[in-house]
Amino acid sequence: MKSIELGLEWFLNPDHLPFIAGIEKGWFRDAGLDLTLIEPEGHYDGLAEVAQGKLAFACNEPLHMIDEARPGLRALGCFFETEGGVMLTPEGEQALKRGETIRVASPVAGEVTDDLARLIVARWCEREGIRFESSQLQIEAAGFEHLKNLQAGFHGAWLCFANFEGVEASELGVAARLISSVEVGLPNFSALELFTGEAFEREYPEVIEAVTRIASEGATLCREEPDEAMRLWYRYSGEAQSDVMDAIVRDTCRRLVAPIMPDAERWRGMWQQFQDLGLSQIDQAGYEAMFSPV
Repeated sequence: MKSIELGLEWFLNPDHLPFIAGIEKGWFRDAGLDLTLIEPEGHYDGLAEVAQGKLAFACNEPLHMIDEARPGLRALGCFFETEGGVMLTPEGEQALKRGETIRVASPVAGEVTDDLARLIVARWCEREGIRFESSQLQIEAAGFEHLKNLQAGFHGAWLCFANFEGVEASELGVAARLISSVEVGLPNFSALELFTGEAFEREYPEVIEAVTRIASEGATLCREEPDEAMRLWYRYSGEAQSDVMDAIVRDTCRRLVAPIMPDAERWRGMWQQFQDLGLSQIDQAGYEAMFSPV
């Protein structure tokens, strides 16, 4: 039995169901693999450790394949895609219309993604005929619990997703608008890509084949049998059943992607637009290298 670890982008959640299904159904074990899902201390830990050869696999948003140069990173394919962006409360919208500064909660305040949040809000304001200065967005580190942050008085939250916070707001009756990147003419980056490192890919191609194949089967199972996916989620996570989480799992299942396979074209438009905006830290050769077989 070979032990391998997969570094998650954040906390365990239903986005990771393709791997959870493979673990709970015993498919990884049957392939001779003991897969462990690891929650990182920081959003980028998994990608850095994979690129350095310290970790076999990691998953993260495709934006983070280009916001920093990570030589040796290899993209294996997308397994989940949703819509994401900034959530604004009605109070936040009105404050922007009055030209006031608003407080926006973010789990990664102070990072390059702040510029992207400001760009999304700026384009939405332009569409709505609202005059906007980037200084009007005061982005503050406030963790992952976006709905609680909005209920506690924040005007907005950044890095929110349709299948999670969008569903939560609807289920809990929280008045908030999700302004997605796609809605304002930016490419979608709200997805999860599976990554490995060049050294691991060279040494263990059979492990990569097994992991992508089994995760693809897991994604297909969850898409076709959301009730089974829900059962697997609660059993693996140990979370107490709730109507809100039921709704999140159901919404997430329809967004899972299979088969999982390298696809440079899927995110090329994202790379090109962020390159044009000066937000990409890798050139075309670096982008192509992530999808090139060793």
